[in-house]
Amino acid sequence: IPATFSHLDLQWKPINVVPLTKLTGPGLHPGVTMSISQSLQNIKGRMQNLVQGNHPHPPHQSSTSRQRPVEAEGVNTRFFAGTEDGYLVYTDWKAEKDSESGKLVSSKPAYCISSHAGPIHCLLRSPFYSHILMSVGGWSLSIWKEGESEILQTSRSPVKFTAASWSLTRPGVFFIGRDDGNIDVWDLMDRSHEPSMSQNISSSAITSLE
Repeated sequence: IPATFSHLDLQWKPINVVPLTKLTGPGLHPGVTMSISQSLQNIKGRMQNLVQGNHPHPPHQSSTSRQRPVEAEGVNTRFFAGTEDGYLVYTDWKAEKDSESGKLVSSKPAYCISSHAGPIHCLLRSPFYSHILMSVGGWSLSIWKEGESEILQTSRSPVKFTAASWSLTRPGVFFIGRDDGNIDVWDLMDRSHEPSMSQNISSSAITSLE
């Protein structure tokens, strides 16, 4: 391995690691994608204010508290993660104190649901309702309400779903890219059991919809 960028080894490292622990049995779920409920810009701004000391009620900085993760009021630390084995994981990136050792440990997932027969490629929040989330993977899609179970799941499609995007103008409309080069247009106000229309635009799989 060339040593050209070895000086970056101490610079590029995660500030927090959240394992996607399996609720049944040992091991971890291999993560593919994730979705947080707030924009990164919003979270970044709140965190920068805390780091710079701009906090309305600054906590007492003891040697112990300085070792704890910085917390910002109004930031939802729970997030969804989609895994390679088709699980939807709802967990928290904020550490919690272990009742036995007293040490800070990673939170266990609130739930893990086997929702797709294949890797979850997309986790997209509605641009109109941030608590509504769409997951796409394998041969199906699901729509979820945060904190509750899924509110819609499609039947198995004959072709794999590979990409997805919400409409920016109509809350009930979204687009699904398929492995055969087709794009399905879904309108939940029209029908929920099948797409309203489908159009072939490529001879290759649709890998992204922007």
